[in-house]
Amino acid sequence: MRHTPLGMKLRCWAGMAVLVPTLAQAAPPRWTVPANARIEHLTAGMEEGTENSTDKEHCGDFTLSAEETLSYLRSATPIPEEEVHDRVDWVGCIVRGTLVSGRGQQRKEVTFVISATLAARLHDPVSGLRYLVCEGACEAKMNALIQKHAPK
Repeated sequence: MRHTPLGMKLRCWAGMAVLVPTLAQAAPPRWTVPANARIEHLTAGMEEGTENSTDKEHCGDFTLSAEETLSYLRSATPIPEEEVHDRVDWVGCIVRGTLVSGRGQQRKEVTFVISATLAARLHDPVSGLRYLVCEGACEAKMNALIQKHAPK
């Protein structure tokens, strides 16, 4: 197998040369939050099916305001679904809601669930399921915001 300059691998198969994309070539999913976006139906609690988890006693500490949620959604990084297993830790303590932009027939809604581990799952009726992670500067900023909500 030989690497080509375009991030493709040249693989020989049954006497033919075939170009195969490498993992590094896969473009990360695109994600942007429109400037006019707002948060609706924001709630904090336990994810459905985890209500009896031992995490429940700590979930009251994880909450985000609409403004903090927008900050998270603007700062977090989308990841390909193939990386979710290796990069995402999930606990049942969540904040859920709807990211809304536009009005009338231009209205667009994306539902989201953000775990206390700062990973998120989004469902866009057009694009389907997406995953976000909050690392580096995003994580530092969000942890500072979350500390404001922690009991003293």
